[in-house]
Order: sequence, then structure tokens, then C-alpha cells
Amino acid sequence: MSRTLTDGPSAKLIGIHGLKNKPEPDILRGWWTAAISEGISRNCEGQKIDVDFALAYWASVVHSRPVVVAEEAEPYVAAGGSGPLPKAGMSVRRIAAARIQEGAGKVLELVFGTPVTEDVVREALKTEAPDLHRYKYDRAARDAMQERLREQLRTALAGGRQIMLIAHSMGSIIAYDVLATASRSLPGLRISHFVTVGSPLGLAPVKEIIAAPLRVPECVARWSNLADPRDRVARWDTRLSSDYSENSAGTAISDHLVINGYVSPSGKSNPHKIYGYLRTPEMSELIAGFVTSR
Repeated sequence: MSRTLTDGPSAKLIGIHGLKNKPEPDILRGWWTAAISEGISRNCEGQKIDVDFALAYWASVVHSRPVVVAEEAEPYVAAGGSGPLPKAGMSVRRIAAARIQEGAGKVLELVFGTPVTEDVVREALKTEAPDLHRYKYDRAARDAMQERLREQLRTALAGGRQIMLIAHSMGSIIAYDVLATASRSLPGLRISHFVTVGSPLGLAPVKEIIAAPLRVPECVARWSNLADPRDRVARWDTRLSSDYSENSAGTAISDHLVINGYVSPSGKSNPHKIYGYLRTPEMSELIAGFVTSR
């Protein structure tokens, strides 16, 4: 039986991308959609889901022109093989490795969390993550990035849509701030399912940037966090549930280890890449569950 994200009570899937410049919006949206559809096709036997998807595209706030597709080193490419993609499962080795890295991340929090390192953090962000540097120190740019997501949420809210929001990498920072302040900027907003992937929200320099207090936003009914323990961004803290308290409705973060098997056309693996996260079995199950529960 075929189900779509417009079946039954109206539903909407919204994504927000991560760091660095991107191809033009229509191309990037198409790549996200292709990765989601690939995952559903391979991981959810017997189900066909046509994705009603919108992308909050903020790269143009900080980059003068989009990346030319021919120059994109890591475009969407289908995964090799056939059949369901691998799950992380309960591998003791993978879980132990993730927890060791998380411990190292907590030690780094103690270092980067001290006031004397502010200049060090500023320079590191400026060099390694200029988009995040702009977000932290340029209020106009930060507001503009957030507004790109608010536009999509506002449209879905006006149409009475049920919303699933997928936020990747720095997109999870922008999304968290928008949702944490939604009572003022988007009254009446309800996010049925908030999904963070490859998120740095557990790191001390990031927690100093985002809206306080650190808790699940009141408008969020469910929050799932997906992380590959090899992901260069998320590996330092794969358990956001240890950093963010429940909201007043008792909603807590559910953390999941996954296998992000993205491999670029040149043969280079990147466990942080969004397309690998979007087609994991865990993500496919979350999306399919969102559809069938409507």
C-alpha cells in the first residue's frame, strides 16, 4: 500500500541543512528527497512513501552564490548494493567506542567551557566553522538564518500541517533556537517529531551560543537524536539526553546510534554527510512511523 505525507490529517516534513555553502535550493531539496526515498524503498519493505518535503535553505545568508553542481565533491549518490541498509544495533564495540568519545568530549567541555578560552574559541570558529562564527557573533545573520526556518514552519502552521522537522549539524543549532523561542515568534506551533542528526548540540561552545535553559522546547512532542559514533561532529557527545532536560510535558530526547554509510563519488567515506543519515533504517522507520500514525 502506498502512503504519502499528505494522506489523512495533513502532514509536512521539513529539513534544515548544516554548515558550508550548498548547491542552489531546488537541487539540494531534490537530493534530500532522493536520499529519504531511497531509504524508505530499501528499508521499509512493501511501503511506498511520496515525501511532501520542504527545505529551510539558509546558505545564501552567508554565501554570495551557491556551489556549482559540477564542483560539489559530496553530492547525493545512491548507496551501493541492494536490500536494507545496515543498522547499528546493540554492538558492544560500537557503543563502547561512542561512550569513550563522549567521555573525551566531556573533558573538552571543561576546557572550552572556561571563560579564558573565549578568544581561542572565537578564532577556532572563524577558521574552522565560519558559518557558526557568523551565527554567534553577527546578530543580523543569525536572525536571517532563523527566519529561513520560521518561514517554512509558519507556512506549515497556517495550513494546519502536522510537522516533522529534520535538522542536520549546524541546522540543529538554528532549529533549537527557533523552537526554544517559538512561544513568542510562532505561537501555536507544535512539532510532532523533531529529529537531529550529526548534531553538535552537546558541545560546550555550542551550548554557550544557544537559547537557555537547556531543555526540550515546549512545542516539541517528540525528539529523536541520531548519531554515528564515527561522525567528526557528533562523536564527541552522541547522547544529547544527558545535556537537555525534559519539557513540562515530560518529553525527553531519545538517542540512537546509527551507521552513516555515505561514500562520495571519489570513494571517500563521510559519516557526517546528511544523505547517509537520511537513508539509515532508523531514519526510514521514523519517517514511516510519522506517516502511518497520522
